Amino acid sequence: MRARARWADLDRLAALHGPARAAHEEPTAQAAAENLIAERDRESAGVSRRQLLAAGVAAITVAGGGLSWLLLRADSVRYVSGIGEVRRIALEDGSMLVLNTATEVTAQFSQQQRNIRLIRGEALFDVAHDKLRPFVVVANGTAVRAVGTEFAVRMESTQVDVIVTEGVVEVANLPPGMDTATSPDPVIEARRVSAHEKIVVAGARPPQISVIAAAAADRQLAWREGMVSFDGESLRTAVAEINRHNRRQIVIEDPALASKPIVGVFRATDLEGFSAAAAEALKAKAVADGDIIRLQPVAGRTLD
Repeated sequence: MRARARWADLDRLAALHGPARAAHEEPTAQAAAENLIAERDRESAGVSRRQLLAAGVAAITVAGGGLSWLLLRADSVRYVSGIGEVRRIALEDGSMLVLNTATEVTAQFSQQQRNIRLIRGEALFDVAHDKLRPFVVVANGTAVRAVGTEFAVRMESTQVDVIVTEGVVEVANLPPGMDTATSPDPVIEARRVSAHEKIVVAGARPPQISVIAAAAADRQLAWREGMVSFDGESLRTAVAEINRHNRRQIVIEDPALASKPIVGVFRATDLEGFSAAAAEALKAKAVADGDIIRLQPVAGRTLD
């Protein structure tokens, strides 16, 4: 659209200032560019003729389909999801991106590589196959490289979790200062992680790879459908997870209650429903206190 607008501008300037020509004769690219230069020179003497010529020729070349699409797009595109929001985004290469709550990523595609930077949160990537352009996700100094596969990356504090649901990825720590935007192959000494496997990268500790059953992966990725699922995790862990999806928060002040296991599937944004179910199951009570729901033991009742 920008190229067409520029071309129309060139046509108008050519008609106003260009030499006379037959009605059927189209202005040449050079003539249109020179006319644009003449007009701009009259309007602003502070802009160099060479810069205007470059701009005019670039616009004409775009209109003729001869300029790379990279010159028409920003260096990177930013995608953000709000608290409690799950966003599904179709990327320009045909890949699908799903953002969990409070997540931010940037995408930068070139003819050599597809670079994604996970700034915060969690995202699922369903990567379109393109062996000539690796798909690289960087999160907190950890690079995840794929060609065509499906995997999720979660960043929390200094820890990065990667779950592979389809295909194979390579995971490695980037050397300090390395940037995927300028490095065609940033993955060094990579560990291969296959479908139904999970890798945890946390600080200086060696990465830990483990097998994850399909059911367990589905529970951890239930957020794709706006749900959270627990199968014996502590109430403390469950509350931390559901709090990520809500502006209101659940608070547990009793350590014994916080350590109790919880099982169930809940809507991620249903804070009241989760609190009521947890209180009923764990012989506790949920007390609303402004933007906080407090889970507390019931006086006189023993936590089993």
